[in-house]
Amino acid sequence: MWDRLHTCRETELDWDTRYHIAVGAAKGLEYLHHGCERSVIHRDIKSSNILLDGFLKPRIADFGLAKMVQANGGKDSTHVIVGTHGYIAPEYCYTYKVNEKSDVYSFGVVLMELVIGKRPTEPEYGDDKDIVTWVLSKTKDKASVLGIIDPRIADTSKEYATKVLKIAIFCTNTLAALRPTMRTVVQMLEAAEPRQLVTVAIG
Repeated sequence: MWDRLHTCRETELDWDTRYHIAVGAAKGLEYLHHGCERSVIHRDIKSSNILLDGFLKPRIADFGLAKMVQANGGKDSTHVIVGTHGYIAPEYCYTYKVNEKSDVYSFGVVLMELVIGKRPTEPEYGDDKDIVTWVLSKTKDKASVLGIIDPRIADTSKEYATKVLKIAIFCTNTLAALRPTMRTVVQMLEAAEPRQLVTVAIG
């Protein structure tokens, strides 16, 4: 996904394709958090770890940092911060504790990449700022929001892209407790599906 968004521009990803990548990746992460006997925390969700097959269907990859949630429901802690700069949840940096909501934050960053087409860290964001703080500074009104949508996305799809951007902002809430679960994220994304035109034959 990283290459298709940021480096390989031979074939652009239209909004329908980006939307289905978002939903597919969300369902994969939902399965890790809710579908396994013990929840699995990936700990390195990022666009380069979402692989696209020949049909552009996403697959979550690279489980080298993944951890199972403790059986007693406790939070895993470590003295070494793992993950990728720009995707790491803020609380992880000062508590060294990680849970499913840390993955939700990282997934929110991925959604922002899909919507605005920029990398998690860019010089234009300013010193010590990332895509999350930059997006928040640009969402004061509807005109500002539309102004940061990836210009490669068709105007007719920008309304739907803004819905997904709102979900991304929800996922990247500074307070982990206020972030949705991945099950809720999937439901919200499905509710934001672009309307399909239905042709009714008369005769």
